[in-house]
Amino acid sequence: MEKRTFRPKSEISNNIKDGFTRWIWAVIFSVAFAWVESAVVVYLRKIYFDGVFKFPLVIVWEEGKHIIDPLIQIEFGREIATIIMLVAVGYVTGKSKLQRFCFFMIAFGIWDIFYYLWLYVMVGWPGSLLTWDLLFYVPLPWVGPVITPVLIAVAMVGAGSLIIYYDEKGYVMRWRLYDMAIELGCGLLIIVAFCWDWKNILQVPGDITRTGIPNPFAWWLYLPAYLFSITYFAIRLKKILSEGSSPT
Repeated sequence: MEKRTFRPKSEISNNIKDGFTRWIWAVIFSVAFAWVESAVVVYLRKIYFDGVFKFPLVIVWEEGKHIIDPLIQIEFGREIATIIMLVAVGYVTGKSKLQRFCFFMIAFGIWDIFYYLWLYVMVGWPGSLLTWDLLFYVPLPWVGPVITPVLIAVAMVGAGSLIIYYDEKGYVMRWRLYDMAIELGCGLLIIVAFCWDWKNILQVPGDITRTGIPNPFAWWLYLPAYLFSITYFAIRLKKILSEGSSPT
């Protein structure tokens, strides 16, 4: 059984301060980046939806092929670039592989929360946490009520911050591949929930009428995966801390 590494109180205090400083800068970047992202979305909505985002999306099908607007192709690249930038923040901020991943989660979560806050400040949208939104467009449209990504963002910020805090206190944060597989598996199920209605959102031609108006969200898939991931994290973190020594 691995124990918490004994360090002088002064060293622990300095580590925590250093971790908090890096946490603050990651948050500052994410809040500012969220403003940029929100501004871009305001412009896109002005171009495609006359300033008011609503479903159905503007989709064109010709001879069974989805005709993608050149601006949408640029949007694909922007979304991918967004993730790369958040990964880069985690990489340069964290001191270990685990910390880098945690700082990525923190940056992603803060960015996502403030993305909606800034949109509300700019244009008064969303009207409520149950307002439907197009979350991503890669590789399929991800749609869901605003509260669904916000809940995930809160969990990411909380989990990442706790791991970094206890890591800086000297606890051996053994996050196993098995643990990562479970959490990522829950994440995959959540993504499936977001993409569950993709044929309807893209108005794929077929035997049934697809209006592009979102059907009831797949809460039956989202909630179990979300709640299980949080519960598993809490149990695993408690076990890690109980195996360590008391702080000096």
